[in-house]
Amino acid sequence: MDLGATLGVGAGVLGLVIGLGVPLAMWRGTVSRWGAIRPEAGRYASCDEATLRARLLALDDSQQPFRYAAEPNGTIAAEWRIADAAWTQFFGRFQAVEHYRATLVFSPEHSEVRVLEQRSGSRTGPGEYTTNSFQGIVLFERSRHREWALTGNAPIDPREVLSYDFDVRRVKGPLIDATRECGWTWVPVVFRSHLTAGRKLS
Repeated sequence: MDLGATLGVGAGVLGLVIGLGVPLAMWRGTVSRWGAIRPEAGRYASCDEATLRARLLALDDSQQPFRYAAEPNGTIAAEWRIADAAWTQFFGRFQAVEHYRATLVFSPEHSEVRVLEQRSGSRTGPGEYTTNSFQGIVLFERSRHREWALTGNAPIDPREVLSYDFDVRRVKGPLIDATRECGWTWVPVVFRSHLTAGRKLS
Protein backbone atom coordinates (compact mmCIF):
# COMPACT_ATOMS: atom_id res chain seq x y z
CA MET A 1 0.00 0.00 0.00
CA ASP A 2 1.50 3.33 -1.00
CA LEU A 3 1.85 6.33 1.31
CA GLY A 4 -1.19 8.15 -0.09
CA ALA A 5 -3.48 5.17 0.47
CA THR A 6 -2.09 4.67 3.97
CA LEU A 7 -2.72 8.29 4.86
CA GLY A 8 -6.22 8.06 3.42
CA VAL A 9 -7.06 4.98 5.48
CA GLY A 10 -5.56 6.60 8.58
CA ALA A 11 -7.59 9.76 8.07
CA GLY A 12 -10.73 7.68 7.59
CA VAL A 13 -10.13 5.74 10.80
CA LEU A 14 -9.40 8.96 12.71
CA GLY A 15 -12.59 10.51 11.37
CA LEU A 16 -14.57 7.45 12.45
CA VAL A 17 -13.06 7.53 15.94
CA ILE A 18 -13.85 11.23 16.31
CA GLY A 19 -17.30 10.82 14.81
CA LEU A 20 -18.19 8.09 17.29
CA GLY A 21 -16.08 9.25 20.22
CA VAL A 22 -17.40 12.80 20.60
CA PRO A 23 -21.12 11.83 20.81
CA LEU A 24 -20.21 8.97 23.16
CA ALA A 25 -18.22 11.32 25.39
CA MET A 26 -21.17 13.71 25.48
CA TRP A 27 -23.65 10.93 26.25
CA ARG A 28 -21.46 9.43 28.98
CA GLY A 29 -20.91 12.80 30.60
CA THR A 30 -17.17 12.87 29.95
CA VAL A 31 -17.54 16.42 28.68
CA SER A 32 -18.98 17.36 32.08
CA ARG A 33 -15.92 15.91 33.79
CA TRP A 34 -13.66 18.01 31.57
CA GLY A 35 -15.70 21.16 32.15
CA ALA A 36 -16.30 20.73 35.89
CA ILE A 37 -15.13 23.59 38.12
CA ARG A 38 -14.00 22.10 41.40
CA PRO A 39 -13.35 23.71 44.80
CA GLU A 40 -9.80 24.46 45.84
CA ALA A 41 -7.67 21.47 46.73
CA GLY A 42 -8.33 20.36 50.28
CA ARG A 43 -11.69 22.14 50.53
CA TYR A 44 -14.52 19.76 51.28
CA ALA A 45 -18.28 20.29 51.23
CA SER A 46 -19.00 22.59 54.16
CA CYS A 47 -22.62 23.39 53.27
CA ASP A 48 -25.62 21.15 53.02
CA GLU A 49 -27.99 21.52 50.09
CA ALA A 50 -30.36 23.90 51.88
CA THR A 51 -27.53 26.23 52.89
CA LEU A 52 -26.01 26.32 49.41
CA ARG A 53 -29.42 26.88 47.85
CA ALA A 54 -30.06 29.82 50.16
CA ARG A 55 -26.64 31.32 49.38
CA LEU A 56 -27.22 31.10 45.64
CA LEU A 57 -30.68 32.66 45.82
CA ALA A 58 -29.35 35.43 48.07
CA LEU A 59 -27.15 36.55 45.18
CA ASP A 60 -30.19 37.73 43.24
CA ASP A 61 -29.94 41.49 42.65
CA SER A 62 -32.78 43.49 41.16
CA GLN A 63 -30.23 46.01 39.86
CA GLN A 64 -28.82 43.39 37.47
CA PRO A 65 -30.38 42.54 34.10
CA PHE A 66 -30.65 38.87 35.11
CA ARG A 67 -32.31 37.01 37.96
CA TYR A 68 -31.85 33.93 40.12
CA ALA A 69 -35.12 32.30 41.17
CA ALA A 70 -36.31 29.11 42.84
CA GLU A 71 -38.51 26.93 40.64
CA PRO A 72 -41.46 24.83 41.91
CA ASN A 73 -39.62 21.60 41.03
CA GLY A 74 -36.73 22.45 43.37
CA THR A 75 -34.30 23.70 40.75
CA ILE A 76 -32.84 27.20 40.50
CA ALA A 77 -33.16 29.18 37.29
CA ALA A 78 -30.67 31.85 36.26
CA GLU A 79 -32.26 33.89 33.49
CA TRP A 80 -31.31 36.88 31.38
CA ARG A 81 -33.89 38.39 29.06
CA ILE A 82 -31.16 39.74 26.83
CA ALA A 83 -33.40 41.54 24.36
CA ASP A 84 -37.13 41.98 23.96
CA ALA A 85 -37.79 44.78 21.52
CA ALA A 86 -40.56 45.69 19.10
CA TRP A 87 -40.67 48.54 16.63
CA THR A 88 -42.54 49.65 13.54
CA GLN A 89 -40.85 50.52 10.27
CA PHE A 90 -42.35 51.63 7.01
CA PHE A 91 -43.11 48.06 5.96
CA GLY A 92 -44.59 46.82 9.21
CA ARG A 93 -43.91 45.72 12.77
CA PHE A 94 -40.72 43.93 13.86
CA GLN A 95 -39.84 42.05 17.05
CA ALA A 96 -36.53 40.65 18.32
CA VAL A 97 -36.13 38.41 21.38
CA GLU A 98 -32.92 36.95 22.85
CA HIS A 99 -32.93 34.79 25.99
CA TYR A 100 -30.46 32.88 28.19
CA ARG A 101 -31.38 30.38 30.90
CA ALA A 102 -29.36 28.08 33.14
CA THR A 103 -31.09 25.37 35.16
CA LEU A 104 -29.29 24.36 38.37
CA VAL A 105 -29.96 20.99 39.99
CA PHE A 106 -28.39 19.80 43.25
CA SER A 107 -26.80 16.37 43.69
CA PRO A 108 -25.98 16.39 47.43
CA GLU A 109 -24.66 12.82 47.51
CA HIS A 110 -21.91 13.92 45.11
CA SER A 111 -21.63 17.56 46.24
CA GLU A 112 -22.38 18.69 42.67
CA VAL A 113 -24.41 21.55 41.27
CA ARG A 114 -25.34 20.40 37.77
CA VAL A 115 -26.08 23.06 35.21
CA LEU A 116 -27.84 22.90 31.83
CA GLU A 117 -27.72 26.07 29.73
CA GLN A 118 -30.10 27.21 27.01
CA ARG A 119 -29.85 30.05 24.50
CA SER A 120 -32.71 31.00 22.24
CA GLY A 121 -33.70 33.86 20.02
CA SER A 122 -36.15 34.90 17.34
CA ARG A 123 -36.69 37.74 14.96
CA THR A 124 -39.92 38.40 13.11
CA GLY A 125 -41.11 41.03 10.69
CA PRO A 126 -42.46 41.49 7.18
CA GLY A 127 -40.62 38.97 5.01
CA GLU A 128 -38.39 37.93 7.91
CA TYR A 129 -38.63 35.08 10.40
CA THR A 130 -35.57 33.54 12.05
CA THR A 131 -35.16 31.45 15.18
CA ASN A 132 -32.20 29.87 16.93
CA SER A 133 -31.88 27.64 19.96
CA PHE A 134 -29.10 25.83 21.79
CA GLN A 135 -28.99 23.51 24.79
CA GLY A 136 -25.82 22.32 26.48
CA ILE A 137 -22.72 24.12 27.74
CA VAL A 138 -22.03 27.76 26.96
CA LEU A 139 -18.29 28.03 27.48
CA PHE A 140 -18.04 31.70 26.60
CA GLU A 141 -20.27 34.35 25.11
CA ARG A 142 -19.95 38.09 25.17
CA SER A 143 -21.91 40.15 22.68
CA ARG A 144 -22.85 43.76 22.13
CA HIS A 145 -25.52 44.76 19.67
CA ARG A 146 -26.94 48.06 18.50
CA GLU A 147 -29.51 48.46 15.77
CA TRP A 148 -31.10 51.51 14.23
CA ALA A 149 -34.16 51.74 12.00
CA LEU A 150 -36.04 54.31 9.99
CA THR A 151 -39.38 54.61 11.71
CA GLY A 152 -42.49 56.74 11.49
CA ASN A 153 -43.70 58.89 8.66
CA ALA A 154 -42.06 61.82 6.93
CA PRO A 155 -39.92 63.40 8.11
CA ILE A 156 -37.87 60.23 8.49
CA ASP A 157 -37.09 59.39 12.11
CA PRO A 158 -33.93 57.26 12.49
CA ARG A 159 -33.65 55.90 16.01
CA GLU A 160 -32.08 53.10 18.03
CA VAL A 161 -34.57 50.24 18.26
CA LEU A 162 -32.50 47.38 19.70
CA SER A 163 -29.60 47.51 22.15
CA TYR A 164 -28.02 44.98 24.50
CA ASP A 165 -24.76 43.96 26.17
CA PHE A 166 -24.57 40.31 27.18
CA ASP A 167 -21.80 38.51 29.05
CA VAL A 168 -22.54 34.99 30.27
CA ARG A 169 -19.77 35.30 32.89
CA ARG A 170 -21.81 37.95 34.70
CA VAL A 171 -24.61 35.43 35.17
CA LYS A 172 -22.58 32.36 36.11
CA GLY A 173 -19.59 33.89 37.88
CA PRO A 174 -21.23 34.64 41.26
CA LEU A 175 -22.98 31.25 41.27
CA ILE A 176 -19.76 29.37 40.52
CA ASP A 177 -17.84 31.25 43.22
CA ALA A 178 -20.51 30.55 45.86
CA THR A 179 -20.63 26.88 44.85
CA ARG A 180 -16.87 26.45 45.17
CA GLU A 181 -16.76 28.32 48.49
CA CYS A 182 -19.17 25.72 49.87
CA GLY A 183 -16.86 22.94 48.70
CA TRP A 184 -19.23 21.79 45.95
CA THR A 185 -18.38 21.22 42.28
CA TRP A 186 -19.99 23.16 39.45
CA VAL A 187 -20.78 20.61 36.71
CA PRO A 188 -22.01 21.76 33.26
CA VAL A 189 -24.04 19.11 31.43
CA VAL A 190 -25.05 18.53 27.83
CA PHE A 191 -28.30 16.58 28.23
CA ARG A 192 -31.26 17.16 30.52
CA SER A 193 -31.05 13.53 31.70
CA HIS A 194 -27.61 14.29 33.18
CA LEU A 195 -29.17 16.72 35.67
CA THR A 196 -30.65 13.86 37.66
CA ALA A 197 -28.17 11.06 36.84
CA GLY A 198 -27.51 8.84 39.84
CA ARG A 199 -23.76 8.66 39.22
CA LYS A 200 -21.04 11.17 39.91
CA LEU A 201 -20.35 13.32 36.86
CA SER A 202 -17.26 15.21 38.00
